[in-house]
Amino acid sequence: MITAANPLSVDATAQSVGEAPRHSVEIESYSTLYAVLRVSGDLDMTARAELTGKLDELLGSGADVLVDLSAVSFMYSGAANAVIDAASATDSRVRIFAPTRPVRMILDVLGAGVLIVDNRSREWTSR
Repeated sequence: MITAANPLSVDATAQSVGEAPRHSVEIESYSTLYAVLRVSGDLDMTARAELTGKLDELLGSGADVLVDLSAVSFMYSGAANAVIDAASATDSRVRIFAPTRPVRMILDVLGAGVLIVDNRSREWTSR
C-alpha cells in the first residue's frame, strides 16, 4: 500500500520537492564598491536567468564583483557564459573565486581562466 508517509509514494509534496531549484545564488554586499556573489549547487539551464539577474543587479550599481564558485558541483556552459558576458560588458571588475575542478575546466575551455583569482594572482588585491 502506498501512503503519504511512504517515501516511495508519489504525491504533490514529492513532486514539489523534486521541482525545487538545485542551486542558490546569494549576494553579500560589503560596500557600494564591492560585493560577493555566492553560488552553489548545480548550475544547469534553469540557473542562467537568476545568475544573470543577480550579476546585472550588482554591476548596475557599479560594484566590483567576486563570484564564489567553491560550492558549485556542475556548471552548464550557458551559466559560465553569463559570468563571462558580465565580465566583458562592464567597467566594473568581475572575478571568479575558488571554482571547483569541473567548473574550472569549463571556464578554461571557454577562455575565461583569466577571470579566476587564486593564490598566484595578486591583481585583485592590488587595485
